[in-house]
Amino acid sequence: MITRFKLIFILVFFFSTFCKSQDSLYTRKVIKELTSEAYNGRGYVQGGDKKTADFLRKQFKENGLLSLGENYFQPFAFPVNTFPGCMEVKINDQQLVPGEDFIVDPGSPSINGSYEIVILNKASSNYEGRDFKHAFMVIDTLNNDGSYSSAELVAWLKNHPDNAGVIYLEEKKLTWSVETEQSKTPGIRILRSAFPKDAEKITVSICSKFEKEHKTQNVVGYIPGKGMADSLLVITAHYDHLGRMGSKTYFPGANDNASGISMLLNLAKYYAMPEHRQRYSMVFICFAGEEAGLIGSHYFTEYPLVPLNKIRFLLNLDLLGTGDDGMMVVNGAIYDKEYELLTSLNEKNHYLPSIGKRGKASNSDHYFFTEKGVPAFFCYTTGGIAAYHDIYDKESTLPLTRYKEAFHLFCDFMNVLDDSN
Repeated sequence: MITRFKLIFILVFFFSTFCKSQDSLYTRKVIKELTSEAYNGRGYVQGGDKKTADFLRKQFKENGLLSLGENYFQPFAFPVNTFPGCMEVKINDQQLVPGEDFIVDPGSPSINGSYEIVILNKASSNYEGRDFKHAFMVIDTLNNDGSYSSAELVAWLKNHPDNAGVIYLEEKKLTWSVETEQSKTPGIRILRSAFPKDAEKITVSICSKFEKEHKTQNVVGYIPGKGMADSLLVITAHYDHLGRMGSKTYFPGANDNASGISMLLNLAKYYAMPEHRQRYSMVFICFAGEEAGLIGSHYFTEYPLVPLNKIRFLLNLDLLGTGDDGMMVVNGAIYDKEYELLTSLNEKNHYLPSIGKRGKASNSDHYFFTEKGVPAFFCYTTGGIAAYHDIYDKESTLPLTRYKEAFHLFCDFMNVLDDSN
């Protein structure tokens, strides 16, 4: 027979366990939602970035954050090259799979037709005087018959630009990106294993659309401080990813950066609770345009919604889905005091295997804040999966190895900063 005391103990244990599991469920729910095909890779086609921003605004509202900007939005625009439609490449009679066998250079224009393949792997003098307007030039640097290095081949092509396009053979990995300009001719990167040795003809259909002013938005919310409301602790992460490469291929971006956004939302939920409210006001910023060149964060620092000189510290979160080897801190070598605090908290509580430090780097959204004099860290986990800027960065294979530990470390770190003058 269960006594009243035992029943209360069981219920308390059950609900505490349930609440903890709810955090994990929320994390997975957010990542699964943002990486689903409905969000179109959180890019710049079919409203992927706008739909993501609407989702984030809803999360901010539901968790009790107040609005900064136009109903949580800070609108801006930038140029971007997109691929909303056709995306087909065939070598001889072999159909290649977008994302798996090939990617197009992100600045490529539209092209449609069949072209000769010319493998550029010998002295350029062999090609002088020939007409390549109806040919794709192939840069192949692995032949042992007097091949150029890739840099020399590219330099030769720049001096002989009259070709239909360029094929680059990649040995192991296809990594995509975003471009804010459109090039004169298309480039296609093909895995060597998918490129036939007897390649003679390429049939290609690529539909690109260059947008001079793609309208997007940062998403910004805040929690008023209890004692020092004019001083700020800021947590940031970018929500955009690479979008679509044609109508059938999208890039989920689980680690980059649905993981960072989910961490930001978890921290926002935590600090919005009355019992966790800080002395400092806390600002949460989800940036657009990071993949296109840190455009959203640059815009924010030029047109800030809060006084930048009131920011005590900024924590930028990106690539937080692993952690087998620990975490790296960009600017850790610059802000010694804060880095020592972070590492001491980690050593005390055994959260992560190690925390490395780097110096200044322009590799994420912390950069333009640092340039304005705002002390900031960019934190990312290391080890584990290698999926990055490809179609394999999926929620189903994202391990979240040290995600909970990183969350507790960030809470400890921000809490100590909040207690400091």
